[in-house]
Amino acid sequence: MEFDALLRKRRNVYGFQDKAVPDAILHKILENARHVPSAGFTQDFDLVVVRDPETKRKLAKAGREQEYAGYAGIVRGFIEKAPVVVVPCGNKPRFESKYGSPAEKNARIPWWLTDSAFSSIVLILSAFQEGMAASFIGAIDEKMVAESLDLPVDGSIIPLAIIPIGYKHEEERRFDPEMRKKLKTLRQSTNQIHWERWSE
Repeated sequence: MEFDALLRKRRNVYGFQDKAVPDAILHKILENARHVPSAGFTQDFDLVVVRDPETKRKLAKAGREQEYAGYAGIVRGFIEKAPVVVVPCGNKPRFESKYGSPAEKNARIPWWLTDSAFSSIVLILSAFQEGMAASFIGAIDEKMVAESLDLPVDGSIIPLAIIPIGYKHEEERRFDPEMRKKLKTLRQSTNQIHWERWSE
């Protein structure tokens, strides 16, 4: 698929078929997600891949769907049913192995967070390129995710999101239709792209 078409086709998917993701395709997607920019080439992010049903159930409970209008009852179900769930994590020790000054360590937006986000979007786009679908769930209980995956208790590895991956179910459940109507119109480039300086 052409890159432009891939970008326009991609959207969060909220339902998956009961169909396994072939190992070869999964490894290809994961390899693509590794080959992204990172601060000083520290490669300060990790990907935790989950296929175990019990662990997926635990991760599903970590989705803070009840706090967000229109999502109640949707998020937990499709995380649990996805054949594969990937949790991108920031790796603070790897970042701090090269960048240790207060300004670097206390940046307003942590660099390891940015690098984890780079990896996440490549992971998602690669899934769509391979004929599958994915969803980025950023509303998570970090502590619950960390406990579910046995992440270090010192907080040095920080989960960014939960990304379910699989083959789209044609009858996937969507979130609140009224909310969807309000959001479905893409912003005009004239009020989102600003030339030379900020403009209203």
